[in-house]
Amino acid sequence: MYRKTIYLILTGTLILAACASPAPAPTAIAAADAATAAPAAAPEATVAPTAVPVEPTAAPNVNSIGKLLPDDAAPSEQQVIAITGDTQASAAGAVFMDLTASVYNRSIGDSMFSFSLIRLDKDFNVVPGLAETYTPNADNTEWTFKLRDDVNWSDGTQLTAADVIATFQHMADPATAYDFSWYTEEMRIKGYSEALKGEVKPTEIGVRQGATPKEVVFELKESLPFLPMLMLYSAPMQKAALEKYGPTYGHDLKTTVSAGPYMLEEWSPTRVVLKANPNMPDDLKPYLNKVIFISPKSELQAFQAGEVERARVGSGADVQTIAADPELAKLAAQDPNDLRVHYFFFDQSKPPFDNLKVRQAFAHLFNREELVQNILPAPASDPAYSFMSPGFPGSNEEALKPYQMYDPELAKKLFAESGVKITGKLTMNVRIGNVIEESLINMASNYAEEIKTHLGVEVEVQRTEAKVFSDAMNAKPTEMQFGFVSYGLDFMDQSNMLSVFRNGGRHNWNNDVYDGLLKSALAEPDKAKRDQMYLDAEKLLVEEVGGIFALQQFDVWVWKPYITGATFQPGKLNTARGLGWPGFSSLNLGVIDTYVTKNVTDFRPEPPQ
Repeated sequence: MYRKTIYLILTGTLILAACASPAPAPTAIAAADAATAAPAAAPEATVAPTAVPVEPTAAPNVNSIGKLLPDDAAPSEQQVIAITGDTQASAAGAVFMDLTASVYNRSIGDSMFSFSLIRLDKDFNVVPGLAETYTPNADNTEWTFKLRDDVNWSDGTQLTAADVIATFQHMADPATAYDFSWYTEEMRIKGYSEALKGEVKPTEIGVRQGATPKEVVFELKESLPFLPMLMLYSAPMQKAALEKYGPTYGHDLKTTVSAGPYMLEEWSPTRVVLKANPNMPDDLKPYLNKVIFISPKSELQAFQAGEVERARVGSGADVQTIAADPELAKLAAQDPNDLRVHYFFFDQSKPPFDNLKVRQAFAHLFNREELVQNILPAPASDPAYSFMSPGFPGSNEEALKPYQMYDPELAKKLFAESGVKITGKLTMNVRIGNVIEESLINMASNYAEEIKTHLGVEVEVQRTEAKVFSDAMNAKPTEMQFGFVSYGLDFMDQSNMLSVFRNGGRHNWNNDVYDGLLKSALAEPDKAKRDQMYLDAEKLLVEEVGGIFALQQFDVWVWKPYITGATFQPGKLNTARGLGWPGFSSLNLGVIDTYVTKNVTDFRPEPPQ
């Protein structure tokens, strides 16, 4: 043992000596000394230590653009999914891939080519997007958004404030006829409304470069504490491509460019394929290599056949199919989506609905609990008693229930007190063109029967195509006497929903106190005071029957069990597994953290092509 140690020490010494500078030549030993020196013993043989086997290092599991996948993720070649989308919109000429070019005429697969300045997490909180910071001045009339330094367009050019400015100027140009301008007007940008009217040039609106090319400054005409939330729909278009090719550059493989998680690989009216963008910084790169959009005749049947990994359950028949299949029911997730509420409205400028007691009588005849349960049961819908449904900030539905609860006896009493005589037939228009239209028609027809039974008033229910409906409803003055329509949020703030009923808004219920509360709340920086103003406003809306609030519509999605991600986990509003509003898009985090798990081959041997 000790000899081995000495040997190792000597060996180490020799090695060190070999590495050291050359030593001076040794002094010669005297011959006499050499003769009398005892011969050295031969060293014992040493045994080399047994080598410890080294396990080969496993290659990291990364996707096609080098993003490290989660531990439970399938190999890169399996990181492909097919999902349903409305490719018929593309067939009808919807070619815009950027929502800042068009909201109502977008192709499927849109909202992937550029992140917005902000995004939403799974609990609907604002988190940074392309802007890493957003800072107001003292009175919230000027906001500076600092763009990330590490984001480039897919053609290698840098994303700058010039792209954001060009995008907002494009939306403000009356020649563009941007179809979501009313929303951008809510941002209160100086000169924006005037530009839409042609009173100032689009280049004169209050959007300018800040101290550096990475800073965008928004100058507002009044205080707006929640501007970052409104920036959910601010995905910039590339200035160079916009000027050279126009706003449809995104769907053409020769001109498309992206500052988002995906790039265009294939586009046709019936199929859109997106591939991961390798030019994003790592935290903005998606896990999935590819997303394929198709448009089957029946989404649920395509899902059951294994053609798609995600499908939307729309009709009451689909809901019943899922309810009858325990295995399928396990995969279904209720999604509050945009917290959409369906409601009845009136032309309140003319008899009989200019009379408050008539409106109140009608409000007490919609049997929400029974109709929802029998026609479009959970998880597809819930009864609604207010415009801001449960889950929406500031919702107060429970306290508002008494104002519009089903009560035929009270309805008859109120109608008699009104003194109004309705001798002719009323017309109720129901907007069609959505997945639950048959359920809505059935509800409206049942409601009409209640009105006839208890008030003796005949109501004719008319199916009305979406454009015809919208044109008549939005005409000034309105051309619709009695209608059934829905509205869902565009941003998570009370002002978005309640502004629908302000003077000059979607309907002609006018209340000066209501309008005053909305205006005061808009500029109020104190959240508690602001919330109370909105509570007071909604109480007026429900009590004076600006509308009869009928049901909250949920989306029901089925996802294959091998699709997951952090955003899939239940949150404050989405209490079931699945992606929340605004869905699979660059507006939230789900588009980044969705991936395919290792057990995928138990369900599909090969990825979709």
